[in-house]
Amino acid sequence: MTTEAPTVQLGLESRPQTLTIVRGMLAGVAEPLGFDAELLDDLKTAVSEVCNNVVLHAYDGQVGPMDVRLLVNGDGLDVVVDDRGVGLPADIDSAGGIGLSVVRALAETMTIGPGPDGGTRVEMHFAGRRGGEPLFAPPSVAGPMHPSGPAGENEVVVSLSPVTLLAPVLGRMTRTLAAIAHFSLDRFSDVYLITDTLAAHAATAATDRRVDARLTAAERRVDLSVGPFRPGASDHLRRTGDGSGRPPLALLSDEISVEPDGDKERLRVVVVDRRV
Repeated sequence: MTTEAPTVQLGLESRPQTLTIVRGMLAGVAEPLGFDAELLDDLKTAVSEVCNNVVLHAYDGQVGPMDVRLLVNGDGLDVVVDDRGVGLPADIDSAGGIGLSVVRALAETMTIGPGPDGGTRVEMHFAGRRGGEPLFAPPSVAGPMHPSGPAGENEVVVSLSPVTLLAPVLGRMTRTLAAIAHFSLDRFSDVYLITDTLAAHAATAATDRRVDARLTAAERRVDLSVGPFRPGASDHLRRTGDGSGRPPLALLSDEISVEPDGDKERLRVVVVDRRV
């Protein structure tokens, strides 16, 4: 495994609805990398089984942190799922509802052990070739990943590299959160335009080949914070037009602000659905 390979790190809470967010992230990565359809199905099913096990068993019915990391390399895909829960059952292979047999059937390899911060770590590897033919085409440019901090309450944190992965991943995850937040169809459509604008901005304003986003959903409200960006790179997005022909971000969002991030900056956008 190499940190120069395309990588996505996802931090979220162990709630049932977050499984949809994880699956959306996987589908978002699959789009630009051209995943084989069977590989994507296997990946979604296996990772969902592992994440569902965290939701059901890791915190004794309570909610706790769950981290999912996807690393793409020439040999295949590696997925790591961490929790900080009660740890492994005494006989994990016979524990009910874990679905390990499904995961073992779909992944080329799977290992289970204690996590670095307590709890449990599950590592899965999926082959990148079938019959000698590649199952995806990873981009050749990626950058080092840096910790983006844990997700807070009702928050999802995603850090990815290269920045080109942001458009499909952020788009799918934000639309999932908008559905959870009960957005109307019209306002839901605006979310597409907002995430496309943010991703296009990140492609030119990101300070390196990595970008992260923090997303929070409440009833009829989605809050997005994306960065880090070069200082001053986001000011024009607060005006009513940016000359690009895209719908102005300032007209689509309810709040937009540029916030400091060390010696860099972040762009924060709030979308509220007031339509009845």
